[in-house]
Amino acid sequence: MLEYIIFTYIDNIRGRNYKMKYILFVFLFTFAYTQPLPLTPQEKQILENHPLTCISTGLWAPFNLLEDGKFAGIGFDYWDIIRERLDIKNGCKIAESWTQVLNAIKNKTADMTIATQPTPERLEYASFSRPYVTYPIVIATKNDVGFIHNIDLLKDKTIAIGKGYAVAHILKEYYPTLKVMYVESIDEALDLVDKEKVYATIEILPVLAYKLNKDKFNNLKISGSIPHDFPISIMLRKDHAVLLPLINKAINSITKEEKNRINERWIMIHRTSKVLSKYFYALLFSALFIFTFFSIWLLLLKKEIIQKSRTEKKLKKLVNIDSLTSIFNRYMLDMTLEKEIVLVERHHNPLSVIFFDIDGFKNINDKYGHKVGDSILKELSSLVSKSIRKSDVFGRWGGDEFLLVLLETKEEDAVKFAEHLKNMIETHKFKGHMYITCSFGVTSYKEDDTPQSMITRVDALFYKDKRIKNNHKVNNET
Repeated sequence: MLEYIIFTYIDNIRGRNYKMKYILFVFLFTFAYTQPLPLTPQEKQILENHPLTCISTGLWAPFNLLEDGKFAGIGFDYWDIIRERLDIKNGCKIAESWTQVLNAIKNKTADMTIATQPTPERLEYASFSRPYVTYPIVIATKNDVGFIHNIDLLKDKTIAIGKGYAVAHILKEYYPTLKVMYVESIDEALDLVDKEKVYATIEILPVLAYKLNKDKFNNLKISGSIPHDFPISIMLRKDHAVLLPLINKAINSITKEEKNRINERWIMIHRTSKVLSKYFYALLFSALFIFTFFSIWLLLLKKEIIQKSRTEKKLKKLVNIDSLTSIFNRYMLDMTLEKEIVLVERHHNPLSVIFFDIDGFKNINDKYGHKVGDSILKELSSLVSKSIRKSDVFGRWGGDEFLLVLLETKEEDAVKFAEHLKNMIETHKFKGHMYITCSFGVTSYKEDDTPQSMITRVDALFYKDKRIKNNHKVNNET
């Protein structure tokens, strides 16, 4: 009943009271959701007879990372819920590498780790819970690489993969001919891609989205995905498998609201402990114990909350906005397309996309320099942004490629608008008295479409337009 009342109140809070929503959720989460599950005497005895020693690295953000010397991340948020539900008191010791984690469980010097996937090799010495969350597996490359709609496009390229990572086992099983270089961490893999020592790396979406939105890797992007998902489970040494029914029971109790909050915290906006000070946390937990004085406490923190709200907006911009052009980035476009397809399937409204790039952009960079190229990208982004509706979503796909998502727009109307954009761009005089042209692809939602199938189709139409232009140019020269 308390749960229903507070969530109803949260849903009715709007606008600048977003912080109040967040604080009320924390209260509800700690008071209601973290209560232990009702366990039988036999189940309690099983837990008592099998105390758990956890081990993990802090090298797999945003699943496992260290903040001020303590573990945090998606995996630990889920494990904290499970621990509270089962009243497990243990902490978790730090390993220097993933190989060390696997060896500790294999040699029984540790009992479990909180975020991984079963493989044939691991099943020889470990057992696994049911997945508590599942994410797609994606490909990261340099910004100047086009859309990778098929993993076969990587067959002659070198790919860096974390040694012993479950993704490595997936690639070995389904794509054994790929050229793989094994490294100790995803940071090492991304560093090799950034230095062009390898062509790409492959990991699950939250990990790459988290890493690529940091300044260190702003020359990289997510360029495609593979047709395999990555379910995340808890791994136990085999002689502790008797605990799996209890852990699965706790996983089954995790609510949709709890999962959404964890995703919002770590994928859309990464809130570090620096955003909410230790002083803020101290007052927060005091307020949880003295709920009747909650309103007074909020008034005392009004100035601090306003400042933190501004910080959060800056973080959100860093996550969703392309730093060069100030329009949406690839990650935001992927999320928008996925969300809009769900709404189209529910309400049957039309949905179209326009994909385009700048013809001969590499020649512009080679001839005039990257500073001129960047200036053209920014001016083109501004020009198109002023020509679209407020409901349309426009962003930079990568390099000189752009994607425009047109809500409630039929394909014939999208084609007309693409023609309008084409003519507008061709007649616009860019800085330095320069004129450019663009190639376009247009498609609309078809029955049973996915974001990937729509992008694959519009990509093919885009290249068809580019081939026609190139052939026309050859004929003219002839």
